Amino acid sequence: MTEYIFYTTEGFTQAPDGEDIENCHLLGRAFGNDKHDALQNLLKENPWIEQRGFNPYEAICKELASTVNAEAKLYFLTNLLDERQFEEYKNWLKTQECLN
Repeated sequence: MTEYIFYTTEGFTQAPDGEDIENCHLLGRAFGNDKHDALQNLLKENPWIEQRGFNPYEAICKELASTVNAEAKLYFLTNLLDERQFEEYKNWLKTQECLN
Protein backbone atom coordinates (compact mmCIF):
# COMPACT_ATOMS: atom_id res chain seq x y z
CA MET A 1 0.00 0.00 0.00
CA THR A 2 1.02 3.57 -0.62
CA GLU A 3 0.69 6.54 1.70
CA TYR A 4 -1.01 9.71 0.48
CA ILE A 5 -1.37 13.19 1.94
CA PHE A 6 -4.56 15.23 1.55
CA TYR A 7 -4.84 18.99 1.86
CA THR A 8 -7.25 21.71 0.82
CA THR A 9 -7.36 25.43 0.14
CA GLU A 10 -10.87 25.66 1.61
CA GLY A 11 -11.24 27.88 4.64
CA PHE A 12 -8.74 30.29 6.14
CA THR A 13 -6.49 30.75 9.12
CA GLN A 14 -6.44 33.70 11.45
CA ALA A 15 -3.11 35.24 12.41
CA PRO A 16 -2.44 36.28 16.02
CA ASP A 17 -3.12 39.89 15.00
CA GLY A 18 -6.64 38.91 13.86
CA GLU A 19 -5.96 39.11 10.11
CA ASP A 20 -7.27 36.33 7.87
CA ILE A 21 -4.60 34.37 6.02
CA GLU A 22 -5.27 32.32 2.91
CA ASN A 23 -3.35 29.07 3.00
CA CYS A 24 -3.70 25.31 2.76
CA HIS A 25 -5.09 23.03 5.46
CA LEU A 26 -3.76 19.56 6.04
CA LEU A 27 -6.64 17.11 6.23
CA GLY A 28 -4.48 14.09 6.93
CA ARG A 29 -2.54 11.14 5.62
CA ALA A 30 -3.84 7.71 4.71
CA PHE A 31 -2.73 4.47 3.13
CA GLY A 32 -4.46 2.88 0.18
CA ASN A 33 -3.98 0.82 -2.97
CA ASP A 34 -4.57 4.06 -4.90
CA LYS A 35 -5.60 7.63 -4.08
CA HIS A 36 -9.32 6.79 -4.14
CA ASP A 37 -8.84 3.92 -1.70
CA ALA A 38 -6.70 6.15 0.53
CA LEU A 39 -9.37 8.87 0.51
CA GLN A 40 -11.99 6.38 1.69
CA ASN A 41 -9.64 5.26 4.48
CA LEU A 42 -8.97 8.90 5.42
CA LEU A 43 -12.69 9.62 5.71
CA LYS A 44 -13.34 6.50 7.81
CA GLU A 45 -10.60 7.51 10.23
CA ASN A 46 -11.47 11.23 10.24
CA PRO A 47 -15.22 11.86 10.11
CA TRP A 48 -14.59 15.45 11.26
CA ILE A 49 -13.45 16.34 7.71
CA GLU A 50 -16.97 16.20 6.31
CA GLN A 51 -18.59 17.20 9.61
CA ARG A 52 -16.65 20.48 9.59
CA GLY A 53 -17.75 21.22 6.00
CA PHE A 54 -14.64 20.35 4.02
CA ASN A 55 -15.28 18.78 0.62
CA PRO A 56 -12.87 15.83 0.59
CA TYR A 57 -13.49 15.24 -3.11
CA GLU A 58 -12.01 18.66 -3.88
CA ALA A 59 -8.94 17.99 -1.71
CA ILE A 60 -5.49 17.91 -3.26
CA CYS A 61 -3.92 14.46 -3.01
CA LYS A 62 -0.21 13.71 -3.32
CA GLU A 63 1.54 10.38 -3.05
CA LEU A 64 4.22 10.40 -0.38
CA ALA A 65 7.62 8.93 -1.13
CA SER A 66 7.38 5.19 -1.39
CA THR A 67 9.82 3.12 0.65
CA VAL A 68 9.32 0.09 -1.60
CA ASN A 69 12.76 -0.81 -2.98
CA ALA A 70 14.17 2.35 -1.40
CA GLU A 71 17.63 0.82 -1.01
CA ALA A 72 17.83 -0.09 -4.70
CA LYS A 73 16.55 3.34 -5.73
CA LEU A 74 19.07 5.10 -3.52
CA TYR A 75 21.89 2.90 -4.83
CA PHE A 76 20.90 3.74 -8.41
CA LEU A 77 20.76 7.47 -7.71
CA THR A 78 24.06 7.62 -5.83
CA ASN A 79 25.77 5.80 -8.70
CA LEU A 80 24.83 8.75 -10.93
CA LEU A 81 27.00 11.05 -8.80
CA ASP A 82 30.66 11.65 -9.52
CA GLU A 83 33.16 11.09 -6.69
CA ARG A 84 33.06 14.72 -5.45
CA GLN A 85 29.26 14.83 -5.49
CA PHE A 86 29.08 11.53 -3.63
CA GLU A 87 31.43 12.83 -0.92
CA GLU A 88 29.30 15.99 -0.59
CA TYR A 89 26.20 13.82 -0.29
CA LYS A 90 27.76 11.68 2.46
CA ASN A 91 28.84 14.80 4.36
CA TRP A 92 25.34 16.25 4.04
CA LEU A 93 23.87 12.99 5.38
CA LYS A 94 26.13 13.22 8.43
CA THR A 95 24.83 16.71 9.21
CA GLN A 96 21.25 15.47 8.90
CA GLU A 97 21.88 12.68 11.42
CA CYS A 98 23.03 15.34 13.93
CA LEU A 99 19.75 17.21 13.51
CA ASN A 100 17.58 14.21 14.46
